[in-house]
Amino acid sequence: MSTYEEIKDSVDFGFEEYIGKNEYNTAQASARILEEDWWLLNEGNFSKTTFFICLALESLKMNEIPDFIVLKLDEFLMNLEFEDYIKVDDVKRLLHDISLYKERIKKDDYKMVQTDNTWKGRLEYILSLKQEDL
Repeated sequence: MSTYEEIKDSVDFGFEEYIGKNEYNTAQASARILEEDWWLLNEGNFSKTTFFICLALESLKMNEIPDFIVLKLDEFLMNLEFEDYIKVDDVKRLLHDISLYKERIKKDDYKMVQTDNTWKGRLEYILSLKQEDL
């Protein structure tokens, strides 16, 4: 099972690759990362919440955030019960970053990047995949 650091590293590397080298916007980069790492994303509630918090914080560093990240985070943050096997330190790091996200999102000094319904449908499909779907 993935640790907080492994997921964060994956998001950081993805942003560096897709935004830095390929000149994607934050929505395109986030979508690509989620598509590529779907099996890590779908390990459980901890993984989903961590991926989306990391994507949100990286996006906000660029003063924008994709609408689908905000929508999914609203949903994920309603249930902060994580799997029993998650290490306490990983949960603490995630909770800390959730606080950072909440502070930053209140500032309202960013652009909301709108994504089309086709992508939102694709995201729901990605989130529905299971490990056995490999």
